[in-house]
Amino acid sequence: MVVDVDSRHPVDVLPDRTSETPVAWLHDHPGVEVMCRDRASAYARPVKEAAPQAIEVADRWHLLRNLTLAVERTCHEHRPCLRKYAERTQRAGPRMPAQEAQPPTLIVDRFAGATRRSAGWSTSATR
Repeated sequence: MVVDVDSRHPVDVLPDRTSETPVAWLHDHPGVEVMCRDRASAYARPVKEAAPQAIEVADRWHLLRNLTLAVERTCHEHRPCLRKYAERTQRAGPRMPAQEAQPPTLIVDRFAGATRRSAGWSTSATR
């Protein structure tokens, strides 16, 4: 889908996701100044080929999606040390009054649920 980001209105719906289709569209619509796109390599070629003057920016949804996946992956990789820290902190007692702080183990347990919920997501999925 091609959207005018200033007006937030659809401009066109492309028939497929091949890189040739946006190349043809860009040739038919010269003067594009900014291309907001996902990071799929299929869309890098059309911009370089048909609109080399355009500035490329990543769209907000994909930036947040990539950040979310990176944080989840990092937390999952460091889960053993996070759990050890949580257990050690819980044995040492809270540093702040109980009404202001939650035991760190609750944070780790909440993350575990979020990981299970997002397990069906593919890292290559795009919108």
